[in-house]
Amino acid sequence: IVVDTPTDNTEKVVLFFAKKLPIKYVVEKQIGIPYARNKGLQHTTGELILMLDDDCVADKFWVERMIEAHKKYPNAWVVQGRTYSLPKGGLYSVVSEFTRFLYIQESFFKKYSTDDLEILTCATINFSIKTSYLKKFNLSFDTNFYRGSDTDLGKQILQKNGIIMFCPKAIVGHYERSTLLKFLEQQWHIGRTNAILENKWRHLSVKRNIPWSDKFISLLLFCKIFNFRQWNKMPVLIILIFLAKTYRIIGHFFEKRILAFGKRKGSLF
Repeated sequence: IVVDTPTDNTEKVVLFFAKKLPIKYVVEKQIGIPYARNKGLQHTTGELILMLDDDCVADKFWVERMIEAHKKYPNAWVVQGRTYSLPKGGLYSVVSEFTRFLYIQESFFKKYSTDDLEILTCATINFSIKTSYLKKFNLSFDTNFYRGSDTDLGKQILQKNGIIMFCPKAIVGHYERSTLLKFLEQQWHIGRTNAILENKWRHLSVKRNIPWSDKFISLLLFCKIFNFRQWNKMPVLIILIFLAKTYRIIGHFFEKRILAFGKRKGSLF
């Protein structure tokens, strides 16, 4: 258990359970998710490292499926599981899960829930990595990222010709934002993160310009396959997708200006 700002009785609780379970309590002085994750990686001793977020609900067979996937693909550095959005059927959930699908794969839609495939990204909401590759190639989470350090880790792996496998049998549910304000704020931050990633990984950037007509057809199929029954709310879904894209663009532009200003300021000294 890595704690960066212990202000409650976390240590007491952890030490109590440490009498029964193999738990370590570690304090990280630097505040930030990448720092905490790196501290945890330093203390790992197992063959696999599995990660999810605190707003996730893992399937009861999640650990078993991850282990099975790594045995099935011994050359895979990372196994990325399939994440569905919670609450099921919610508008923000549908938009978030649909966007996640587009990011993972642009085709073979009907195979999304059943077939394994090699992908170009990873996210710690449903993620596992072989410790041997982590240590052999000195991989870590970049502390310059306030968000998106997991996506950056995926870029590091691709740069070193590593393999990331998507295995949909390793299932996790993820609670999405519950209000429009929080949802749009999330999209704005995603746009900012994408700008930072592009700035660092220009030679690995992959532009995904999917035509809106293809997105619309995919959305209809997505809603049908995943039993979204509120067809009368389809116009609202389309508007939300448009707003999400708009706020990502705004966040991207905002961060690009900050990066450009930083470069100009650095050139003055």
